[in-house]
Amino acid sequence: MIIEQVFPAVLTKKSTLLERLIAEAKKRGVSGCEIFISIVPKQLLGAGAFFDGMTNLWRYEFGVPFNVGEGLVFGTHMWPPVECLFKAIMCAYYRLPVITRTDYLNRLANPQKHQETLVEMIPGYKIDPAVAVQFEVSGRGVGNRTIDWAIEPHDGRLILLDVKRRIFDFIKQAERIHCETTAPEPDHNPELLFRSIESKFEPADPNVQLQGAWIITDIKQDEKALFNAFVALDQSKVHFAIIGDWRPDVHILTIRDEDEHYLRELFHAEKSVRFTFSQEKG
Repeated sequence: MIIEQVFPAVLTKKSTLLERLIAEAKKRGVSGCEIFISIVPKQLLGAGAFFDGMTNLWRYEFGVPFNVGEGLVFGTHMWPPVECLFKAIMCAYYRLPVITRTDYLNRLANPQKHQETLVEMIPGYKIDPAVAVQFEVSGRGVGNRTIDWAIEPHDGRLILLDVKRRIFDFIKQAERIHCETTAPEPDHNPELLFRSIESKFEPADPNVQLQGAWIITDIKQDEKALFNAFVALDQSKVHFAIIGDWRPDVHILTIRDEDEHYLRELFHAEKSVRFTFSQEKG
């Protein structure tokens, strides 16, 4: 594995992804795990796994380094936690029809697309199994463009949600670190997190249909700049944005407080301070 060459100090145990997925299922008390593990493409299932002694997590190696300048940047995007993949597979197995699931898993088995595909299951995994959902929905947005999730809670509004894995900030920061002798202060434009979101949606009444995005980013955002970038969007089309990952805590952006409360309950989400910082001094 590449991890043995570039970060050997973190590797304390070695295994295979197949073994770790089975162990993850047993830890969670999931019976019949062989059935849903059998749907995973062999290219992915054959990946190596290791125990990361720094984070105390089992990780698997599947991905490619970022090209930055004239060099390569290796990072955790190449070694995701096994538990995240397990959650994604479980969600795909129980939530997606066979044809859609097969297409999803084939994309998941592409090292170039693995990370952006993996996180697509985050919203579907977080909501109650009883809530009806559709994945890669057509006919709900602009033209023939698909929306990642249509969520239909029993007691409320339809929610249309796109999932965005943003790496531009990370690459830009890595380029600055590569060029400077000391680590520079984060310098990024929060507006880039929201690019291409407005164009997905038609105007809608948020009392009937909430529309927005789930955004995964590796760089903390200035809280004020982030909110200003959000409110600059067409609020008739984009009603919310959620900054989060697989963990329970998320940062939710809305204009109306009732929408934040509604989304927080739907996704069983805790308030987070992991994704933002404030430059204002008290």
